[in-house]
Amino acid sequence: MTLPRWRFLNLQALLLGVGFLLLVGISAATVYLVERSASDNKQLSDTLHVEDKLSDVQLTLRRAESSQRGYLLTNDPTYLEDFRDAEPEVRDTIGEIRELAETSATRRSTIDHVDRLVTAKFREMQRIIDLNEKGQRPEALRQVREGQGRRIMVELREVIEQAIEQESNLAEVRAQASRNTSTLLLIVSLCGAALIVGVGALSVLLVQRNYRRAEAARGELAATNANLERIVAYRTEDLTEANEEIQRFAYIVSHDLRSPLVNIMGFTSELETLRQDIFSEIGQLRAQIVELHGAAQTAEEEASVERLGAEFDEAIGFIKTSIGNMDRLINAVLKLSREGRRQFHPENVDMDALMASLIATVSHRAVELQATLRVEDLPSVETDPLAAQQIFSNLIDNALKYGRDDEKLQIEIRGRLTATHAIYEVQDNGRGIDRADFQRVFELFRRAGRQDRPGEGIGLAHVRALVRRLGGTMGLTSELGKGSTFTVTLPRRWSVANRSAA
Repeated sequence: MTLPRWRFLNLQALLLGVGFLLLVGISAATVYLVERSASDNKQLSDTLHVEDKLSDVQLTLRRAESSQRGYLLTNDPTYLEDFRDAEPEVRDTIGEIRELAETSATRRSTIDHVDRLVTAKFREMQRIIDLNEKGQRPEALRQVREGQGRRIMVELREVIEQAIEQESNLAEVRAQASRNTSTLLLIVSLCGAALIVGVGALSVLLVQRNYRRAEAARGELAATNANLERIVAYRTEDLTEANEEIQRFAYIVSHDLRSPLVNIMGFTSELETLRQDIFSEIGQLRAQIVELHGAAQTAEEEASVERLGAEFDEAIGFIKTSIGNMDRLINAVLKLSREGRRQFHPENVDMDALMASLIATVSHRAVELQATLRVEDLPSVETDPLAAQQIFSNLIDNALKYGRDDEKLQIEIRGRLTATHAIYEVQDNGRGIDRADFQRVFELFRRAGRQDRPGEGIGLAHVRALVRRLGGTMGLTSELGKGSTFTVTLPRRWSVANRSAA
């Protein structure tokens, strides 16, 4: 039975966690056993060292005793050289034994006993040597024969042999403990090695299984991506065809609308001419009536005629204004339709030179508005120069159009590069845009805020359409009453592949 992926991952994490904890435990046990083994070996070494030093004490005393007896037998002082060297040597040896046995009260008691016997033996031998050196040789020999020195040596030998036996027993115990620790360390090491091999094998198995799952997932993802690419290609083709159809429809509709609009404009001109003829005929008829009947035209009749003429002129004026507005909207639709069909020709655009030409174009308006335009060094970009000119021309025109009366207008244009894109910002301190209208201002024929400036509401919609066709994005940050910043992000190198649908 195949485990679900989430259960498999949980099992994998659990096994690895348990293996890790076991490895930590084995490592800690290994460190402890190694330290314990080292301690056992040191204690065993100390025990053996104590045995050797006790034997050295006994041998050194026997050498000193032999040196004394050789001197007494020959009366030759040279025999005393070993005696003189023996006492400092024995004292050093006893000092070393004290350092090794300082942790055991029994050992310290034995060493103190040995030290007292050694001191008594050297005093006894020194006293006999002093008597012989003073010429009291018979007395010195008599004290030797009394056997005091022999009794001290017998007691010392018994104490040392007993201490050596105790150390031997202790050495055996410590040797056994060291062997037990070494055996346990070996077992733990073997278990650790087996566990490491097991965890490694399990890890390899899990990695292989994950790899097979990843390969299967990559295959599914590749198939999905291929299917998505086909779907995207179909959808892109459909959208492209629909967009072209919309553009053709807009062109046809706007073109066909112009014919009746031209007719309306022509009939309006004829109405103006007819109005002049009608009122001229009315004037002549009234003059004839006055001449025939001899009655003068009253002021009320004259006012009525003038009012009728004014109303006629006002109606014709409304018609002409509506015709003008409709003509501008149709021209805007035609312009957008033509721009949608226009093929882009990317080339390296010097944005500093482009912006300088745009600033020169609007410089007279800036002077009239007392506006300040500041342009920083702008990065160049490979794109369609005409589209770039239209984009920034519209943004600068908008900035100049929507200034504030209470503050001099300041417009700042800056740019920077990223790894793949060029980012340009057009910032002003004008009237600003309400956050609720951020999307509205980019919609066709839609405007935001006070409608006290001329326009049809196509400028920003046209800008965004151009930016998208260039493969870029359009951003806006603004605060009402404080100004706006329009951000244009373009690819550093434009091609048909990175074109977005307008």
